[in-house]
Amino acid sequence: MRIRGPLAQTVHSLPDGAQFQMTATPPPGDPDLLSRHELTVLADYSTLLIQDDDARLGEPEPSWFTALVADWINTAPGVVGSGAARPFDVPVTVDVRRTPPADDAEIQQADHVTQAGLALPSGRLLISMQDTDDRLPRIPLTPGNYAVRIYSHGLDTISEDGLDGEDRYHVVLWPTDEDHPAQVLKRYPDPLPGG
Repeated sequence: MRIRGPLAQTVHSLPDGAQFQMTATPPPGDPDLLSRHELTVLADYSTLLIQDDDARLGEPEPSWFTALVADWINTAPGVVGSGAARPFDVPVTVDVRRTPPADDAEIQQADHVTQAGLALPSGRLLISMQDTDDRLPRIPLTPGNYAVRIYSHGLDTISEDGLDGEDRYHVVLWPTDEDHPAQVLKRYPDPLPGG
C-alpha cells in the first residue's frame, strides 16, 4: 500500500506486515477542521467503502449495487458505499470536522457530490473495498454518528478506456444527531464513469 503522509509531498511504500495509523495536524485557518488525512486507496470494482472498522458489507443484494452505480452512493449498517471513476488506486483526502462545511464552495467546484449518514461505534474509520487487512490505515474518531460527504473531482479527465485519469475524492465527516439518508447533492451531467 502506498500512502502520502499528511500534508507531505512524498509518497511512502509500507513494507508487508507494517501497520500504520494516520493522524494529522489540521491546516491553519479553519478552527473546525480537526484533522486531514491523505490516502491512496484501491477502488476495486470502482467502489470505495467508507466504514466502521467492525462493519462488514457481506453479500448485499444486487439492488444495493444498482443504486451505487446509478448515484455513486448507498449505505448498509456501518458502511457508506461510494462510486469511483476507475478500479485502481485513487487519491482520497479525508477531513474530519467539528461542524459541517459552512460555506460549501467545493460543491460548486466538484463534479459529483453525495452525502449519507454513518454509524461509527468502534471509533475507527476504514476506507477500502471489502479489504479489512490490518495493514490498512485506520483513522481514529470519537465513536458516534457522522455525516459523510463525498466530493468527486476530475471525472472529465477519465480516458475513453477508463484506465487513466486524474480523478480524486474528498471525504468530509462531522458528528451529527440528524438522520442523513443517502442522497446526491450535485449530479455529474454525463453518465458516471466506472459503472
